[in-house]
Amino acid sequence: MSEFRPRLPLLCFVALLALVGAFGVRAGFTTESGLRAAQAWLVSPLPGTGAVKVADKSGRQAAGYVWSATRIESGIRLRGSIPTDEDRRTVLGMVKAHFPDLEVEDRLKINAGAPPQDQWLGAVSFGLKQLSHLKRGSARLFDVALKVDGEARSAADYIEVKKALAGPLPTGLTIAGARIRPPVVDPFVFVADLGANALSLSGSELSRQLFRRPGLDDRLELASGAPKNWDEAVAAALHALSRLESGKIALSGLAVTIEGVAPDKGTAVAVSYQLRRDLPALFSTSESISWKEAAAAQDIAAQVIPRIKEMARTEGQLPGGSLPELLPLLGSE
Repeated sequence: MSEFRPRLPLLCFVALLALVGAFGVRAGFTTESGLRAAQAWLVSPLPGTGAVKVADKSGRQAAGYVWSATRIESGIRLRGSIPTDEDRRTVLGMVKAHFPDLEVEDRLKINAGAPPQDQWLGAVSFGLKQLSHLKRGSARLFDVALKVDGEARSAADYIEVKKALAGPLPTGLTIAGARIRPPVVDPFVFVADLGANALSLSGSELSRQLFRRPGLDDRLELASGAPKNWDEAVAAALHALSRLESGKIALSGLAVTIEGVAPDKGTAVAVSYQLRRDLPALFSTSESISWKEAAAAQDIAAQVIPRIKEMARTEGQLPGGSLPELLPLLGSE
């Protein structure tokens, strides 16, 4: 009894998973094949075969046919069962077509009990196609129920895999599970540039946090690897930017910068204060915000100072000490 007691929590957990799966079938959330596929990940292959023993609702034992392909940095690993040597050659041809530059480690074993050949090979081909979009990951078949996990090679690859897994699927194939992550980027960067009538976005995103503005230019790409509370930091920075006449925000890792022109001094001060207040902990900020009155004064100085210097340089050459006529400033008459 003492040896059995430590296994009670594990047995309870397995029983709970089986109960949830059975409820999903009855409620229409999943299919019988999906239930069998989910159960397959909890049990071990039968000794001496390529099959897995799974209990159905009637209590009878059914064997499932298991095959997997795993992509690592330098190669492809094939594991599980294959019906015949001819099928092995077919599958290796598929692998070579999808991964011409990778080494293949083939440890497939010939075992009987596979689904119909065309259906099974179609499922294998589909699984390898999805694996080709991953930088690292795996595709596993239990009969014709597919599970795909891994990190996408690019944002475009991530979108392709998600679309393919959503259907339509090859005949008879079901999706037992999919955990696909967008590509990891470091540092994680987000840039928003606000003009008078346009907003331009670039960099990476986990989810969209946009405010409405005409002329939106969205060049964001899905990615993973952002710091904790990234979406909250982006939302705070965009809110600050929305109060400026024009400007730019940039987030790179945990560093946030904002620059631009506010309608007045009070708004400029408030924007800087609000951004520091609203950013999540660990994020740092750097602000360079001017306002219209200050900007106008700077423009006048930029025009007057060169003229004063020119007057000083030419004063001795003018008759009677007369001054040259200055052109109107800021469009005055």
